Amino acid sequence: MLNFVFSYKPVIYAIKTLIGGMICWYGLLIFGVSNPIWAIITVVIVSDPDLTTAISLARMRVINTIVGCTIGLLCMVFFGYGTMLCLLAMAFTVFLVTSIDRYPVNWRLAPVTVVILMNAGKDAVSRHEEIRLALMRAGEIGFGCVVALGLAYGVKRFGSKYL
Repeated sequence: MLNFVFSYKPVIYAIKTLIGGMICWYGLLIFGVSNPIWAIITVVIVSDPDLTTAISLARMRVINTIVGCTIGLLCMVFFGYGTMLCLLAMAFTVFLVTSIDRYPVNWRLAPVTVVILMNAGKDAVSRHEEIRLALMRAGEIGFGCVVALGLAYGVKRFGSKYL
């Protein structure tokens, strides 16, 4: 049986996540990103009621994003976008990160990032556009990390009397 106990911490966490999503959605719309869903997903992945945990999650997200972006971009630069190539790059990334001793626990984000990044190029008309769209997606993920960490720090710094 579930035991539900009301406290302000989940309320503040939910509000913080809502604000982070709004900042990402409307902030990136202003900069021409028509569907900033990956920034919002990153806010949810990185956010945590505890600042130390949020920093750790952001660190893991950044490491996995760098690995996923590197593999995805290299594949796109040398081979372009293709569904099978995307899946092979994903599988290669799983092999790579699970072969590294003490790789961050959230390793699944690296192959997911490969797919997210490479899939951005599926509707592109040129290799240049594939790369541009992939880089824009990587920027969305980075923006989501910054927003989540900024909100975690802000709540810790200015809202600590409520937690």
